[in-house]
Amino acid sequence: MSGRHHAAADGARLYWEEEGDGPRVLLVHGGTGTSAFDWEFVREPLAERFRLLLTDVRGHGRSSDPHYRLSIEQIGDDVASLLERVGDCDAIIAFSVSATAVLALLCRRPSLARAFVCIGASTVGDATQVDSILNGPWPSKLKRIRHDYGTGDEYWRRLQAALARSWAGLRITDAELRGLEIPTLVVCGDRDRIEPVETALAIARTLPHGELCVLPDCGHFVSRDRPAELSVVTEQFLDRVLREE
Repeated sequence: MSGRHHAAADGARLYWEEEGDGPRVLLVHGGTGTSAFDWEFVREPLAERFRLLLTDVRGHGRSSDPHYRLSIEQIGDDVASLLERVGDCDAIIAFSVSATAVLALLCRRPSLARAFVCIGASTVGDATQVDSILNGPWPSKLKRIRHDYGTGDEYWRRLQAALARSWAGLRITDAELRGLEIPTLVVCGDRDRIEPVETALAIARTLPHGELCVLPDCGHFVSRDRPAELSVVTEQFLDRVLREE
């Protein structure tokens, strides 16, 4: 089913592409990004080893969100709906707010994947930080992305606000993490100012089969800051854990 497609999910049309050959791996980008932007520098090397399924989160890129339902929980539900529509995957790679969404989803439904690469995830939100997120700096390249269903140059703010407010009430408990038994590689940059190394360390320590990878001289956006290194550690991890099963 290589090529470009759309799938219905709770009132939205989710865009997805499939390319490459090998074990099937779903990639889910971060907030206000797109699959084309977030995975630009890692998709080619990964497609040499894996069959990639790349999707745009609702309201982002080529995916619609006509009823403005974007939230962390909804991203997780959409991932589950997409996999029910297009078939199982061997692993999921997710970044930032989508890593948080997929982490929460897999705690509820671990059978959706055999392995997980979790990049820059949160486990606890903070309502007191929402205003600083909405009024603080945001990467200029993310601001310039054009979304097919967007409304003007400031559309990214709508996406940012929906996700920040959703994150404010987030809580993934240690008990939930301890119940997630699939192999999980927790990745972060050593200079991440969005989610510090300590968050990734705590997640990796709590997961029964968690592993930690801290990439040097790197901020939150590891797929663009350190794409070669991320590709290598991801390939090595997935080759090993998928072969072991």
